[in-house]
This record gives sequence, structure tokens and C-alpha cells, in this order.
Amino acid sequence: MKIICYRHQEYQSIADILRLYFQEIQIDEENNGIRIEDNSDLNEDCIIVSEASVAVSKTQIRDQKDQTEIEVKTFVKERDLYISSRIFPNALRREIKRQMYFILSSLLNMTYPWGSLTGIRPTQIALRSYLENDHDLIKAEKNLTDYWFVSKEKAKIALETAISEEKTLQKTDPNLPMLYIGIPFCRTRCAYCSFITRDATAQAGFMDLYTDALIEELKQISDYMAKKNKKFQALYVGGGTPTALSDESFLKLMTTIKNEVPLIKNAELTVEAGRPDSISQSKLESIKTLGEVRICINPQTMHDRTLKLIGRDHSVADVYEAMAKARKLNFDAINMDLILGLPKENKEDFLFSLDKVLELKPESITVHTMALKRSAFIEQKYNQKYMALRFPNQELSEAFSQSVNILKENNYQPYYLYRQKNVRAGLENIGFAKKGHACVYNVGMMSDRISVIGLGSGSATKIISGDLVERLYNPKDILTFSQRISEISQKKIAFMSERDI
Repeated sequence: MKIICYRHQEYQSIADILRLYFQEIQIDEENNGIRIEDNSDLNEDCIIVSEASVAVSKTQIRDQKDQTEIEVKTFVKERDLYISSRIFPNALRREIKRQMYFILSSLLNMTYPWGSLTGIRPTQIALRSYLENDHDLIKAEKNLTDYWFVSKEKAKIALETAISEEKTLQKTDPNLPMLYIGIPFCRTRCAYCSFITRDATAQAGFMDLYTDALIEELKQISDYMAKKNKKFQALYVGGGTPTALSDESFLKLMTTIKNEVPLIKNAELTVEAGRPDSISQSKLESIKTLGEVRICINPQTMHDRTLKLIGRDHSVADVYEAMAKARKLNFDAINMDLILGLPKENKEDFLFSLDKVLELKPESITVHTMALKRSAFIEQKYNQKYMALRFPNQELSEAFSQSVNILKENNYQPYYLYRQKNVRAGLENIGFAKKGHACVYNVGMMSDRISVIGLGSGSATKIISGDLVERLYNPKDILTFSQRISEISQKKIAFMSERDI
């Protein structure tokens, strides 16, 4: 299969759709095309043409005011399969993706639940449709299904979640940033993980060094904010697994947060207590010194056989023990994560895990679908057979649908949603919460409407100014981060100051 582009160079937009079906893609800009090099049954011998009626510059695409009408058309040569539409330049990229999805899904007879929406935040499209259709849910749903080719079920959940996200954002201050503090250590690395996390047991010599550097960065950024008379409206300590730190280092970090970080009154505080095997009484007591804190205790599955298979060094019994400790210390805002599509688990296995988590009555539950990462251990073992799991799967889709219904029946409502590339069955991740327990940080971070200051190795700082999003990244390497912390902090302060944060 080959794709030819005329009067545009949106190769990456087309590649986003192609990767739903193929892994081996070769962009050939010299010949205005893309070649599919997969030796799969899906790779048909045909040429697809994507063309614009006039050439469109990148400046025009970025200009929301440009009302030049252009025609975009996609078709398969020598076959009666085509789609066309008239649009403005700023919609070119989305339109090209939409048309390419229509052609490929028709040609290959394979449709995905989210249709042509390949981005991380489909609720942004859903909200725009809702607003453009004068808050008419029926018309907005029809737009998502008919125009974007989203399934009816996903259109409904997207709209419901988008409205919930918007209500949460309306309660925030767009001028005040949020703070993320990253701990890139776990006791062991999960087989499906591709994050930059390090095994705590193998990196013990670096953990104290890293903590000291992180605290120094935290102090410098907090001092800058205090001098600017600005405060953070939410704080999130994530990872990795923050509780993988030693008791002493963890307490030192919590104490620094309490004493140094400028926070608004009633700021939302979240700490990922994380994996039950690293949640100790002393660490929970350290978290409690911050006051009212939302914590995460994440089993991922309630099957011991799966935990062992994916390399998590804890048992289901540890989950119950961690929850009991947290409740005894009066933590009343607890999130628990589950992952759909783990190796050798079926629909019944996942729904069993959900039932067991519901018995523990956490205030929020996040349902993730396993993402297929090329750098994960499990992918290295199974390779292309593993990557093929991204294709639509009826059993997983049914499990997800049933979990949504079960959660709603138990008074949990969806409050934020996002997607990842190469996720199993083309599904999504959704956070559900009981009334009053939606995580503001999660919604704000995903919205690209609130600035987030990221601390720690590999963390990202993003500054929002209208439609402009600017990012600054910390080095991923722990040693580099630790040795250059003064330089890194000053660079971040300059980045924030230049953008009036």
C-alpha cells in the first residue's frame, strides 16, 4: 500500500491513522508519499491519494481567522471508494485524518471505537461539538458518530465526561499553576511499563542523592513562587512509586512540601502511595502530616497469578492491608487503579477485580486499558504478536462497557478521560469518582488550560497562554538531574519568569 499526498505535506497526520493498522511505515517526502512496509494481511496492493484543492501553508493552518475555503479529497485509485469535504485551513489536519480513517476502515473492514479520534484528549472534540450544537446532546452525539466515526457508546461517555471536566475546570483559577513532583523509582518494574522508572532495589545508592536534588529544586521553585506572591492550586506527587523512597527520604520530602510550597487555601493535595508493597505505616503517617490528602493505592488486578506474571512484587492480601492502614489513619479520599487487558486475563477476570475493589469502597476508581509499549519487557518478549493486540477486541470492549455500567450503578461518575497510543482494543482510560471526589489535578493537567510546573527527572513543565502551550523538560537521567540541579532550577525559573508565572 502507498499513500500519495498532493498540495499538502501532512504526512504525520496520515501516519497517526496508519499506525492504527500498521507498524512499519516509511515516510517518503521526496516523492510526496508514505509506504506501508508491514508484511501483514492488511497491507493491500493499492494506492491511496490525499489531496487539497490548493496548497495550504503552516501559517494558514495556525490562523483561526483564515476563512479561505478549500476542498480536501481522499480516494483509492481504480476503486469506487472516496470521501471529500470543504473546510477552512485550520481544520486541514483533522480533516485529513478523518478522511484517511474512513478510507482505511472501509478498505480493511476494521473500525475502532473512537473512530478517527487518535489524540490523547477526545473529550476536547466532544466538548467543542456540545458547545457548537447549543448544548444539545443528541446533535452533539450525532456529530461525533456521523462525522468523526466514533461509536455511539464512546460518543455518549465522551460527552458525559467532557461536561464533567468542564464543570471541574470552572472551579479552578486559570492564572494559578499546579505542581507535579516526580519520583522515578519502583520496587520492581512492571512488565508492561515503559516509563523511566528505576528499580529501587537496584538504584538504592542514587535514591538519597536524587531526593536531595529534588528537594533543592522544590525549594528553589517554591522560593521563586513566594517572591512572586503566587501560589499553587493543586499538588501531585507521582511516579514511579513515591513510597519506594526510604522512610527517612520520604519524610524529608513531605516535610519540605509542608514547610516550603506556597499553596492556596484548601489546595488539592494528591500523593500516589502506589504499590501496596511499599506502603508502610510510617509513610502513611508522613503523608498525613500534610493534612487532607488524596492518596492512590493501586492494585491493577486482584489476581495473585497476574501480579506475579507482570512483575509486581505484592499480593492481593497486601492491597487489603494497605487499605486497612489508610482507613485507620482516616484517609477519606482514596483512588484505586485497575488495568483492563493484562496478560492472560479475560473479561471475567477483570470484572472480578472490579467487584473486589468496589467492596473496599474507595472514593474514586480509575480504569486503565493496557497500552502496548515497544520498550516494555513484555513487548520485547512477544514482539509483533504483542503489538497486534491493539486491534479491536469485542471481549475487552464488552468488559469495559460492563465496568462503566457497574461503576455508575455504584454511584461513581466519569470525571476525566484520556487515551494512549497502541492501547489494547483501541480503548481508553477513565477516572470515576463519587460526588465531591474528582481529582482537580488530573482534569487540569489533561485540559491544557492550566499551567503545570514539573519537578524531578524527566518531568515536564508546561505553561499555558491562551491557545499557546510551551514546554520545558527536565533531564531523564537521574545522575544528570542530580548533578545539575542548580542549573536546571535556574533555567526553569527563567522559563517561568519570561512567561509571567
